[in-house]
Amino acid sequence: MATSFDYLTAPGTDGTVRFNPTTPRYRERLSRMYDAGSSAPKKTLRVLLIAEMCNPTWTSVPLVGYNFARALAQRDDLSIHLVTHIRNQEGIEQIPIPKLNRLTYIDNEFITRPMHQVSKWLRGSKKPAWTIATASQWPGYMLFERQIHRQFFRELEEGAFDIIHRLTPLSPTIPSPLARKTRIPMIIGPLNGGLPWPKQYPELVNREGEWLVNARFLHKLLPFYRSSYARLAGVIAGSKHTNTELSASFRGLRFYLPENGVDLELFPPRRTEKVANSRFRFVTVGRLVPYKGFDLIMEAMAGCEELKDSELVIIGEGPEKESLQNLIATKGLQDRVRLLGFLSQDKIHKEFESSDAFVFPSLREFGGAVVLEAMAVGLPSIIVDYGGPAELLDSESGILLPMVERAPLVEKLRDAMVRLKSDPKLCAKMSQAAMRRIQDHFTWSAKAEQITQFYQQTIEDSHHRGI
Repeated sequence: MATSFDYLTAPGTDGTVRFNPTTPRYRERLSRMYDAGSSAPKKTLRVLLIAEMCNPTWTSVPLVGYNFARALAQRDDLSIHLVTHIRNQEGIEQIPIPKLNRLTYIDNEFITRPMHQVSKWLRGSKKPAWTIATASQWPGYMLFERQIHRQFFRELEEGAFDIIHRLTPLSPTIPSPLARKTRIPMIIGPLNGGLPWPKQYPELVNREGEWLVNARFLHKLLPFYRSSYARLAGVIAGSKHTNTELSASFRGLRFYLPENGVDLELFPPRRTEKVANSRFRFVTVGRLVPYKGFDLIMEAMAGCEELKDSELVIIGEGPEKESLQNLIATKGLQDRVRLLGFLSQDKIHKEFESSDAFVFPSLREFGGAVVLEAMAVGLPSIIVDYGGPAELLDSESGILLPMVERAPLVEKLRDAMVRLKSDPKLCAKMSQAAMRRIQDHFTWSAKAEQITQFYQQTIEDSHHRGI
């Protein structure tokens, strides 16, 4: 039996393999299933969509939640009732979600606000310390789902929804207590997290303030963890590593779908080519923190004869700004490297249009939305083959560097930058491949279609198993 993670499997049931909805074989099977008059749902699916983080005016997880909710709400075969946190109300009212059936806000600021302050105090200074930040969300989110159950108790009992989908939070460490309180099939995801810190860079753990990372396993001992996974009908894993982290108690369907996508209205393909005799321009985007590896790019450029007439633009803010400014001065890169600070998405798009290649040697990246945005515009990319970006890019649309120690990584990064700069035909070929890959797999509408088919498969599977 095939065991590739590209398939959907139902461990512990009939042992069959259910193919990824993006494959022609699965689409053919689904079509035959409908033609045969099976019990698969043909009506508009009623979806209770839970997205505690869902805000179009923020970045990261809240923006991912909003984009998914918007894409799902626009489908004619879904009726979406969105449940989100009261903190998102201002943002959603500023940029409403079209065709949304219903919208409910949950207010538990009396616990989430003080826990946020505790998290900031524990993290100290301006270090991200994502493990601490995620742990601090646990009490507030447990109450969040309890409030949902209390508010929607009658509708849940009467089967007012065909499926429940928890979009956010994305962390696999935060369980869903609602799953064990309802007979309606429930799925969560895309989940992403838990990627180990690369062993080649042990210093990053301290530099990023991740002193709690060695105790991360304790989340498996917390209430609701095993019981909620045991009751879930399906899980969407946003990364291949996260699939390995799911609780052993989970017996539902699994589906692999990276959580990030692209809005082609914000990042349309580049329409005009750069001036042929202008400098070759590399661009990168991200928070200025140690693991992003922006210092590696500067080291690759410094003293390299082939790159002396190229330039680098860094977009973003963060605690490493002063350190990077000092490195620019130390390496004598003042006329070749520019820090532009934080830019709006429309301005980032303009910078992409004026650039030749995207370079992003992040050493520990869960998602990598900026890689998709650069690909959408038509930039060939250079990334480290580890974590989220490596699951977005392929060898036709960019260059993947092996995860190695600092010195050899700088050397490989330099070689890749020189290779793109010296080969216009390669850049053009990768540019076209990148844009095709985005169109085929990473628009929000394409992701919404895949999730809708997973809804259908999950409901069918739950009926067969008598859930």
